[in-house]
Amino acid sequence: MKMAALLDLEGTLLDYEFWEELSRRHEKGEVLRDLLERGLSGQPWFESFIERVKAIIGTPKSLIEEVSSLALSKIKPEARELVTVLKKLGFTTIVVSGGFEEFVSPISNELGVDDFVSQKFLYHEGKVVGVYTAFKDKGEVVDKIKPWFDVIISIGDGYNDAWMLRKSDLGIVIGKRKDLSREVNALHYDSLRGLVEDIKKGGLVAQKLERFIKI
Repeated sequence: MKMAALLDLEGTLLDYEFWEELSRRHEKGEVLRDLLERGLSGQPWFESFIERVKAIIGTPKSLIEEVSSLALSKIKPEARELVTVLKKLGFTTIVVSGGFEEFVSPISNELGVDDFVSQKFLYHEGKVVGVYTAFKDKGEVVDKIKPWFDVIISIGDGYNDAWMLRKSDLGIVIGKRKDLSREVNALHYDSLRGLVEDIKKGGLVAQKLERFIKI
């Protein structure tokens, strides 16, 4: 039985938002904040993402690395515990993030996950010139790995996680968006700590995971 757990990063495992922090330090911060607001107001995620990247063409790689490095101190304590628990249950743990490799890779290493899927900045002479996109929505990641796993679960907190949650065998929404959990037929937990404790004490999610493991 091969099982994968796909884990959203920002807001789920991490109390940090790359674009918000970059907007505080970038000369085009006001433009970035406006694009972020539009994204939160219903603009399709990928469309908003491309517009943000276009806005920062020419940004020094050093600034990207600086903003990325700040995230390491923002990992939720229970995030490491969740990864440990899932790996003990036999899951291959994979961070799936709309963020960039410079940002996602060191955090994934710190968390001890097995792998990660992320976007990648393209540089020329130390400045951003574009982006290589690994996916337009996270549901594509589920589709691409399905041939290699019998069971896929996913954990996320936002609408950009919706297709990943919907296409997985079991979706879990963390945080305030109960409406999202209803929309994608997923379980809901108010916090990551609540999810970890529920798994450890054999609660609802543990029972569902046990059903998969015993198949």
